[in-house]
Amino acid sequence: MSKAILAAVAAVVGAEPESFAGQPVAESFVETVEQLGREYYMGVATVQKAERGLATCEANMFDIVKGLKYPDFMFVRGKFVNGCRDKGAETDAAADKIWERIINRVIAQFEFVRPKSESKDAERIAAKRAAEIAKYEKKSVGELIEEKAALTAKGDSKSYKAAGAIAKELERREKPVTEAIVKDCAALRDKLIARAKEVAKLGTSDSVELLTAALNALSE
Repeated sequence: MSKAILAAVAAVVGAEPESFAGQPVAESFVETVEQLGREYYMGVATVQKAERGLATCEANMFDIVKGLKYPDFMFVRGKFVNGCRDKGAETDAAADKIWERIINRVIAQFEFVRPKSESKDAERIAAKRAAEIAKYEKKSVGELIEEKAALTAKGDSKSYKAAGAIAKELERREKPVTEAIVKDCAALRDKLIARAKEVAKLGTSDSVELLTAALNALSE
């Protein structure tokens, strides 16, 4: 055996073993951590590949639907839903959620405007709703609430119908405010969860007190 080979063997045999937490590290532990790295890398690579694929699908969908009239837009929807069913969506409702996801992404990314139905009924309903909005636009929320209460107090069918129309207008006005509140609450929720996890990791008496105080504040 050559001196070079003997020197290499001696270097390996004589080398100090790797240590972890002050102790010689077990080969099985090393393999476990390395395998975790392999699997996590593959998971991240798969997600990145999937995200690139979704982005490509969204761009392709925009190319298909831009400028379409409502009937052609709905034709595309039907075929898209069929494709989702072919690949495993259990119901039309489940497939339709995927359709709404891609269309909402197209709307957000490409400023796409979803076409509306041009049927006579749809036009009539839209015109009626626009007229109702115009009818109440100069009245404040407080005035509408008072008017609704007065109509409800009358008790006849005509008054009830008018009160129902006012209720729809109040709901329409409240919706953007409610949606904004829900969005703000979701953002705060995520921040609270992240902060709670940070505090919990400290494992100190202070962390217990902070988490208890936060829980009590939210329980009131």
